Amino acid sequence: MRDRVVGAFIVVLYALLLFYVPMPFYHLLIYFLGALSVLELFSLSRLERYQTVALLIFSLIFLLFIYIPQLIKLLSYFYTSLAVSFYSGALLSSLLFISPLFLSISLFSYALILDGAVDKNFFTVLAFFIYLTFGILALSGLSKPLLLLLISIVWSTDTFAYLVGKYFGRRKLIPSVSPKKTIEGSIGGSVAGTLVSYPIAVKLSLFPAGFLTLLLLFLLTVVSQIGDLFESSLKRVFGVKDSGNIIPGHGGILDRIDSTLAVAPVLFVLGGVS
Repeated sequence: MRDRVVGAFIVVLYALLLFYVPMPFYHLLIYFLGALSVLELFSLSRLERYQTVALLIFSLIFLLFIYIPQLIKLLSYFYTSLAVSFYSGALLSSLLFISPLFLSISLFSYALILDGAVDKNFFTVLAFFIYLTFGILALSGLSKPLLLLLISIVWSTDTFAYLVGKYFGRRKLIPSVSPKKTIEGSIGGSVAGTLVSYPIAVKLSLFPAGFLTLLLLFLLTVVSQIGDLFESSLKRVFGVKDSGNIIPGHGGILDRIDSTLAVAPVLFVLGGVS
């Protein structure tokens, strides 16, 4: 119990830091989460020999995502075509489109050079690596109000899914993936997560008041739970209970940000559209 309290304190403190530090330090904190997650992923899958290269690839893409817009803006003062490409979104869309290809080819080529073949679980890990990278990039691109909305969705959904499932859960959701999750808990988590996040979304003027916003937030609570199940299924593949033990009583970084990785890209896109 003491470990769980200490772990919860660390998680809350880290979240508060994300809100109050300037953007350059915010990006650094998000990068730190992503880097540790990459290391955990290749450790739990027992593919540690790829850790260093995977971390380098992730770091390069993260830096490009953060700093390429500023670089293009600077160069656009001298080259009009770059300015047109940037402001039309064509260049960034192209980079977003080819980044999974870059990830796949780079890591696959390294595996072939290192081993002459790939491990039977390599492509499972590669798929999650791409998913993880996009989740962290989206998280780094969120505004502070969207970050607050994301946390309200993920934390309230997870908390109430646990409480409702513990006291009222009868039917298992997907026992082969997550034995403790129940249908009742899942529904309770989504309903509570929607009710908690709705006033935040409206108060911060992120989305207008109304039924469509309620529906959108409900769908995001479902996405949050899918992210949790996705990471749980990965752990089942490799026969581990937790992704790591860096957070006392709470497991690893991936165990804490599993739902965040799923919700962040959706909010990133919605934030850009709105």
